[in-house]
Amino acid sequence: MKFSGSEKLRGQRVLVTGGTGFVGARLVPALLENGAHVTALLRSHHSARMLRQMGANVVIGALDDPSVTGAALREQDVLFHLAYDMRAPAATNLAGFNALMAAAEAADIKRIIHVSSIVVYDGWPQADLAKGSPVSRPGGTPYRQAKMTMEQTLMSGPCRAAILQPTLIYGPGSMLWTDRLADWLAAGTVVLPDPEGLCNVVFVDDLVQAMLRAAVLTDLGRERFIISGASPAAWSDLLNGYAQIIGAGAIRHEGRNALENRLPPDTPHRIPDTPPLAARISATARQLLGRDRFETLVRSIKRRMTSRGDTYPDRYMLELFSTKGICRIDHARTRLGYEPKHDLARGLAATEAYLKARYGK
Repeated sequence: MKFSGSEKLRGQRVLVTGGTGFVGARLVPALLENGAHVTALLRSHHSARMLRQMGANVVIGALDDPSVTGAALREQDVLFHLAYDMRAPAATNLAGFNALMAAAEAADIKRIIHVSSIVVYDGWPQADLAKGSPVSRPGGTPYRQAKMTMEQTLMSGPCRAAILQPTLIYGPGSMLWTDRLADWLAAGTVVLPDPEGLCNVVFVDDLVQAMLRAAVLTDLGRERFIISGASPAAWSDLLNGYAQIIGAGAIRHEGRNALENRLPPDTPHRIPDTPPLAARISATARQLLGRDRFETLVRSIKRRMTSRGDTYPDRYMLELFSTKGICRIDHARTRLGYEPKHDLARGLAATEAYLKARYGK
């Protein structure tokens, strides 16, 4: 992945956390292609051999182990922080982040590229969002609270930092916005609200492009950047695109009021910062088997157990399926020179081989 200014990455020493995750697996090859010297900090030995074969150095250890992070950060120019374990409590992720930032400050790291989330904004997902939109409302999920705290730490810290706030990231390997939606279609019909809302998505390689550009921005301060596609898509266009690729599934619309009436009462309650038992078992199994082997096993089991039928949105997905808000990328365009290369048609085309292999097509 080459871009204007990519020569500035040549010879740069960079540390990547989360290098084997969905986004990290696309970032590490792009950094190597542009001549950076990459070190990946991994929690386990799974995938270490693959990264070394690509040309990356690998350090095994936890984010909250100062002896590990101190050694990994020594003499690095840039820290790319992607790691966030959705199967662990937000407090655990935040503790790891704080320990990593302390080690980065001690190592005198000059630049941090941090992947946050669009969910930090007070108006997400219903309002139009842009540079300067408020990020101050307390509450929300523990994930949102942790991401907000991380952003606040970086914005008030001593290091230059680019905080990237992607919208819904799709593409090969996206568990939420590709795999899950395709699984619903493979099982039957996905029910969308009428009227249908807008889908603010970004293809994974466009997010990687923004990260590379942030790494070489000459006058970077401590800045936030919303990262999304050039324009929102219709949810039905995304879902129909997946259905055509896998050769299964359909879309049906029902009135929003009817879909709301299917939902249980929305009673206010404290959202616990403890992942469900299934998520904790999943985290342990991933550690033992490795991410790829575990996900292959899970897909096989799901196919045997999934019954065909209609998939109705829960309250969170109904809100997403109904939103009219637009996430604007003007600041990223102006400051980073960011320009999304993948409209929905191109993003689906780039995901086709992955989905066909996943569904045996």
